[in-house]
Amino acid sequence: MFLKFATSLILALTSSFTSIHAATPAIILPENGAKIAPGAQFAFKYNSIADYSVSSYNFTVVLFTQPPSPFRPSLNYAAGYTFGQFDVANYPAIPYARHPAPPYFVMPDFSKSLGGWGAGESVSNAIFYLAVFEEYANGQPSVGPRISLSINEIIYNSIDTDEDQNLWDSEAQAALSL
Repeated sequence: MFLKFATSLILALTSSFTSIHAATPAIILPENGAKIAPGAQFAFKYNSIADYSVSSYNFTVVLFTQPPSPFRPSLNYAAGYTFGQFDVANYPAIPYARHPAPPYFVMPDFSKSLGGWGAGESVSNAIFYLAVFEEYANGQPSVGPRISLSINEIIYNSIDTDEDQNLWDSEAQAALSL
């Protein structure tokens, strides 16, 4: 009986002093402040939270064209564009990525109509928010997966995009080759 109690005590103390090891989720590319033109292809790279003892299930990439309103029911909660839902290989949750994120996305041209009742609008030098929501678990109890949020600000349709885009493209190529 004492041995059982001692083993339980050691496990409890060890788990309380042992932190959960997780990577810091981050959008690597495009960098904060990147200038991206409508219709332009831009590099995308995301550092998942998946790591030893942390499982990632999927992540969703969303471009907000305005900050979301406070979290409550709303007819106009946010505006933007969803690039898609992706996953990364991480054992044991997802041994092989079934839907990896592409290395590039294409920036939507918001001046064009979406079809139906959707009307486009042209803007320049607008600050947009590229966000990644990632579902994960870390061995700690939770009701449903935990959700992390990473955000980078980008400048949409910058007036001086050409010069900055070329510089950014060479930096993106270097970062993607790592």
